[in-house]
Amino acid sequence: MIVSMTGYGKAEGQYGDKNYSIEIRSVNNKFCEITFKYPKFLYTKDFELKDLVRKKISRGKLSIYINVGSDKNDENVFKVDKENVKTYFNVLKDIRKTIGSKEKIKLEHILTFSEFIAKDVSNELSDEEFKFILDLLNKGLDDLINMKIKEGESLRDDIMGRVKMIESESAIIEKISLENIKDERDKLFQKVELLLGDKKLIDENRIEQEVVLLAEKLDISEECVRLRSHTKYFEEYASSKELAGRRLNFLTQEINREINTMASKSLNAEISQRVSALKEELEKIREQLQNIE
Repeated sequence: MIVSMTGYGKAEGQYGDKNYSIEIRSVNNKFCEITFKYPKFLYTKDFELKDLVRKKISRGKLSIYINVGSDKNDENVFKVDKENVKTYFNVLKDIRKTIGSKEKIKLEHILTFSEFIAKDVSNELSDEEFKFILDLLNKGLDDLINMKIKEGESLRDDIMGRVKMIESESAIIEKISLENIKDERDKLFQKVELLLGDKKLIDENRIEQEVVLLAEKLDISEECVRLRSHTKYFEEYASSKELAGRRLNFLTQEINREINTMASKSLNAEISQRVSALKEELEKIREQLQNIE
């Protein structure tokens, strides 16, 4: 299966008086790189969040934004810790007594300890709420994956069109190659006859031996057969249910090896031209494979 590495996913939901929205953006990357931006109360949950993502996404650079808003008024998100207020008031009284001050203790003195006596309840996270966030993240990832699959289908159509071209062109090249060997044999006979000046003096057995050696150097039928075998597997992996990115990259390397061997064996201008066209198509396939998971 061909799945694009680029995509966008989103999920929204409400937990109590909190409104959550999750946005996920994915772009190409050799590995799985995950960056989260979320409220402070999720800092301790970073491992669990990334672990969930890695179970569903194997490659790509993902930027995930978890935003939360509240229907509460601002004055309702803070809870006063009355016991702490009493504690710090008594501390101030002891300090005043110690230094012999008669100054009255004012509210502004107590507010110096505001971070200890006023608790932001919006930052509290229960197990149930975190489960809700994980479920919402799952929905966002599913939305992302659906988009990646759709884009992957377009990539597959383009890639397989080029693979089919390579497959059919290799059959033509193989046919030309076989004809080329016969032509080279005839040319060899003509050259020897021209040099000796008498056809009867030609040692046909010796010429045939040279033709066999020449054929071994020029014959690219094995390369063409292996190349078409690779393209067959390419199509199978691209159509399977498993992610095919790494396998297709490997097969592309194997196809490239066969094409290079064909190019090195070719003495025919038409074959060289057609092999060059194969290289161009394969390079376009390589570029497209950089976009798939």
